Amino acid sequence: MEFTPEQEMLRDSVRAFAAQEMPDGFAREWDIKGEPPLDTYQRFADAGFMGVGIPEQYGGQGGGIVEVAVVLHELSRAMMSFAIMVYRSAIHASGGLQIYGTEEQRERYLPGIASGHLKFCFSLSEPDAGSDAFNLKCRAVRDGDEYVVNGTKMWNSFARHADYVLLATRTSDEPKKQDGITFFVVDLSSPGIEITPIETIGERASGTNMVTYTDVRVPAANILGTEGEGHRNLKANLERERFSSLPINLGPMEAILEEAVDYANTREQFGQAIGRFQAIQHMLADVAVDVNIARTLTWDLARRIAAGEPCSLEVSMAKLWISEAMMRASYTGMQVMGGYGYTLDSNMQLHWRNARLGTIGAGSSEIQRNIIARQIGLGGQPS
Repeated sequence: MEFTPEQEMLRDSVRAFAAQEMPDGFAREWDIKGEPPLDTYQRFADAGFMGVGIPEQYGGQGGGIVEVAVVLHELSRAMMSFAIMVYRSAIHASGGLQIYGTEEQRERYLPGIASGHLKFCFSLSEPDAGSDAFNLKCRAVRDGDEYVVNGTKMWNSFARHADYVLLATRTSDEPKKQDGITFFVVDLSSPGIEITPIETIGERASGTNMVTYTDVRVPAANILGTEGEGHRNLKANLERERFSSLPINLGPMEAILEEAVDYANTREQFGQAIGRFQAIQHMLADVAVDVNIARTLTWDLARRIAAGEPCSLEVSMAKLWISEAMMRASYTGMQVMGGYGYTLDSNMQLHWRNARLGTIGAGSSEIQRNIIARQIGLGGQPS
């Protein structure tokens, strides 16, 4: 797509911020620490970037899904985990509040997201509700002007460092399990919440967690959307969640190609740069093709979503393709760099470890293929 002068200026500004604040080695440092760079996050917000996609009336910079994608793309080139931290608040929280929040909720939370003083995470999965996303057991029971929440949630990225969570619960039992689901905005400092870190091989800086809710009281005013219709709210935001994986994977794919080409042109074996060997040339040519396709998919779908065009099928197709292309690119980059790529001093091993999440999170590759199969008319609707 052709970017506007304002979008190009935003791209240049975020790229300059990343170059200054997240230089080479920064992502590896925080990955090893297993902690997020919160001071950098606040400086990012102070520069106005967390307000991208938030209307000016709520303290934001304005813009829409294209502008948010530009931000995520540039950040992910420098540090994928940082882009994911931003995405939790910029897509799940800000997007959800704008799509199905009340005016009071928007006024309460959006200015804090824009300023960086309120950080959000998202919670859907449970021990028995992963790919079967609506098989929820976490329950919220009405008690006067509050709901009492009990249950356990899994794979909560960034929960240890967030202020609030968008929490999916079951508020009633219905014949169809997707019915009776309600979303709440929950203060993570509430009594009865226990957050337990889960060690993972990648995506370590933002971290993932198990969160247990024991008699946690949540005001009824914190319902996000309509009680019992959370699956409709989720559907409205899932397309944007899956779309966000495109720019978040595109950035590292570009970095992988650049790093591998540079290495191949400087590393000598058998009296010449390894980039002169056809085997290496063909490997990196394939990555270059994948990067070009990823760019085309990302910005075409950004344009279509911004225009309000229905494209849920195409988003699932693109999410499936780009997550698997990122896996291919990181594997190739590791192979080209050999033993150097396998060391913790290399960016390539971090790309390789982070890539593995892409085919699992936000709907696994298998789930995306199920969605695609249904939408092209295979198998009918499940009973």
